[in-house]
Amino acid sequence: MSRGQTTTRRWLPFVAFAALLAVAWLAYWPGRNGAFLFDDFSNLAPLGDYGRIDTWWKVVAFLTSGFAGPTGRPLALATFLLDARDWPASPEAFKLTNVAIHLLNGALLAGLCAALARALGLARQSARWAAVIAAGLWLLDPFWVSTTLYVVQRMAMLAATFVFAGLWGYAHGRALLAAGRRRAGYAWMSASLLLGTLLATLCKENGALLPLLAWVLEALVFDRCHIAREVGGRAFIVWRWVFIRLPALAVLGYLATFLPGLWTGATAGRDFTPLERLLTETRIVWGYLGDIWLARSHDGGLFHDDIRISTSLLHPPSTLLAALGIVALGVFAIVSRWARHPVVAAAGVAVGFYLAGQVMESTWLQLELAFEHRNYLPAGLMFLPVGIALAGVRSSLVANPEDHASKLDLTPWKIWAAVVLLALFALQTARRADVWGKPFQQALVWAREHPDSPRAQSYLANFWSGVGNQPEAARLLDAALQKHPHSLILLINRAGVACSEGDAPPGLRAALLHAAATARLADNVTQYQFGKLLDGTGQCTALGPDFTADLLAAALRNPQSALPEVRRDLLHRQALAALAAGDVQRAYALDLQALRLPGQPVGARLRFAAEIAASGHPQIALNLLNAIPSPLAHIHGWGMAAMHQRWLAHVGFYQESEAHLRRVLTAEIAAQHQPGSGAAAQ
Repeated sequence: MSRGQTTTRRWLPFVAFAALLAVAWLAYWPGRNGAFLFDDFSNLAPLGDYGRIDTWWKVVAFLTSGFAGPTGRPLALATFLLDARDWPASPEAFKLTNVAIHLLNGALLAGLCAALARALGLARQSARWAAVIAAGLWLLDPFWVSTTLYVVQRMAMLAATFVFAGLWGYAHGRALLAAGRRRAGYAWMSASLLLGTLLATLCKENGALLPLLAWVLEALVFDRCHIAREVGGRAFIVWRWVFIRLPALAVLGYLATFLPGLWTGATAGRDFTPLERLLTETRIVWGYLGDIWLARSHDGGLFHDDIRISTSLLHPPSTLLAALGIVALGVFAIVSRWARHPVVAAAGVAVGFYLAGQVMESTWLQLELAFEHRNYLPAGLMFLPVGIALAGVRSSLVANPEDHASKLDLTPWKIWAAVVLLALFALQTARRADVWGKPFQQALVWAREHPDSPRAQSYLANFWSGVGNQPEAARLLDAALQKHPHSLILLINRAGVACSEGDAPPGLRAALLHAAATARLADNVTQYQFGKLLDGTGQCTALGPDFTADLLAAALRNPQSALPEVRRDLLHRQALAALAAGDVQRAYALDLQALRLPGQPVGARLRFAAEIAASGHPQIALNLLNAIPSPLAHIHGWGMAAMHQRWLAHVGFYQESEAHLRRVLTAEIAAQHQPGSGAAAQ
């Protein structure tokens, strides 16, 4: 073979993967026209909290405003500034940036897969082709549409970006160490793990799993022959403890602090206990695996409130089988360490990596039961055994692939198998992305696929209401209420339809009041929907007189109203109702009570005071400001919320706003006491 032909063949894998990146971009293109969804609004709305973000202090204020996790995820928030610096904004730019990040992740994963294939005994060119197939299948898997086109899940995607990059750098350093380049090897490994973990965690908390995932690769790939001490000496063993095992054990130790919940049964506001969640997750994980591998025609979506809870290993019976299956997968991953065939070894790596990647979000932490994006990182190596099987297989693993001169084993049937699989995944991704680009069709599909989900049925009903088809919305909700008569979300949406039609079905008012007193008001979705209901009942006559007041009273009897964030909102709504009725003293007392609850939002007292002033009572508004100190006066802790407050205190944004409000109130008070004014005459 000529030198030119050799060079061409060497570059073919890179050309092929570039083509797959282009195919992925085209497959996702129809989804750019989709809308913002659910958590997008709460996480992106701070883009407009301080006006257009055009100065550095506003940039820092936005980056420290995160609340989605303990870290605030500032690095992920920073990337949203690439798409918009104000709110509201168009979703298209956000979605296209997400697609670009997905393509970047595919490229990083290809590099990692090539490094792992080499370590498992494949020659360089075979490893490249294995990586093209493995990363290409992951890149085009339709299961990631709900991650890539759901804007806020950029957080999960970016965590994967830095985990893939960190592990690739670690694998490269490990190869350098094996080649005798110790200084360069340690530099690559140390920097990759430290920076990768830090940056990934600042995007989403599961990025902290990087050392645990490195431990999996170390055990199942790089030290599968138990020769680490012989190759690297005692220095490497110490390094491995410091950079891999101790950080991984620290993360596992943190997760273990939540284990007592398995026995206490504390629900933390959910419909299930931690033990029930753990049991249910065994079934959910098998559902995930089916969706990842089978490229099913359904669209999954974001609604999973129709999942049956596992209350024990035998209820439902599939729980026991699912749990035994998970244990079997774990045993297989461990035993694969002694496998001699690279495909079997790669399968063990894929399984071990997946199970380790799920340990944070799919075990006993009291998160919602299921979300497809939780698989985005753990499934990174899922198709590595397929890639190795199609690109080149040796009869046994070898320490140095270059010791063998076997040719690339891409026979025609293997090429066609790879092409068919990739084409199938690409077509399903394009079809699913097209649905995501059409919000009404998306709602129809989700409602059809989740007939027992109150959230899915309510979501579709909102679309029917939005186009003025109230009878269809009412029909849909009434049918869902037959199955879930106590669902507050369904009742809230049915009340909205009743208010639009001017007529409520019998029993709706009583059912709403009962649900308000018993439902999980702390749930984010329920809280948002309940707020929408309260916003719309002011002019509604269909539910009878004093319905808003009765609804608020019922909600305040709810045990979850003891939570400060829930109680504060309810008390403030009562205050607004009192202002509308002209009872300013009652409004003042309620606002005072709301502001004295822990965790007062920074701008709440200014907003409450401005509302009272707008009703014509500047003196009472000033009294409210004087009675409650600013939360910026006494900031505690160093969490992201506290850092956000410290920054706002430093730049003086709210201090200037308060000074301005006080000047206005003082001027209005003085004007009211001028001779001839209404207040003076009284």
